[in-house]
Order: sequence, then C-alpha cells, then structure tokens
Amino acid sequence: MRVIPFLASATLLLAPVASSAATPQQLETGIWQAYKDKNASAFKAMFTPNYQGVYDDGPATIAKELQSMKATNLQSFLISGFTSRMVDPDDMLTIYAVDLKGTVGKTDASGRYWSTSLWHRSGNKWLTAYHSEIKAKK
Repeated sequence: MRVIPFLASATLLLAPVASSAATPQQLETGIWQAYKDKNASAFKAMFTPNYQGVYDDGPATIAKELQSMKATNLQSFLISGFTSRMVDPDDMLTIYAVDLKGTVGKTDASGRYWSTSLWHRSGNKWLTAYHSEIKAKK
C-alpha cells in the first residue's frame, strides 16, 4: 500500500467466517494502520502473493509498496464514505475516501484520495489482491 500509491486497502458480511472476524472497513483500516506504523511484516501479510496495485506513477507489486513505505511519513488517516460489495463468494470490492496527512520524502502528500481494493478470501483469511487510489480533485 502506498500513500500516493496505496496507503492503503475486509471481511465478508455474508460469508461464514469466524464470529470475531473483522468487518470490511476494519480490514482496510488495519492495512492503513500497518502502513502508518511502518509494520512491514504485518502489512505484507495482508496481501495475496500476486498482488497488483495501480497508481498515478504506474503499476505496483508488494515489493514496490514496501519500498514506498520506507519513504512515507503518514501522520494520520481517516476513512469515510465506505462501501463494499461481494463480487463472488470469495472476492469483495471496497470503495471509499481516505483523508490523510503525511509526506512522501519531502513532498506533502496530504489530502483526500479515492480508493478501491479487491479482497480475496483464502481459507478464513481476507487478503488484498488489488488496490488503487487517486488524489481527489478539489
């Protein structure tokens, strides 16, 4: 997940998973929090092996997301307007806005971003298979 490229990325409302399973918004919040905390191992564990991201600077793999994390200082984030829907029993699409404050290197990356993620269920675990975000126009 990158700030300007994913900072960012949900358990099923309909699927029979553990009763204490996270909601889709909690999954997205968790991935953003791991990125903010620069917790690379927790962050990486939330992605499928063939994860793909798409951002204004091009496509991204998990390796590129982890590299971006090193240069990013995410001070805060707030998810709003969250929606999710099942694409099929094992795939879920999330769409939301995220307002963030932070920098990438010395460049201010603060603002609102429109984000979308595709989560895939692998066993009883939801993993991010795809994520994209774009800075909102003012």
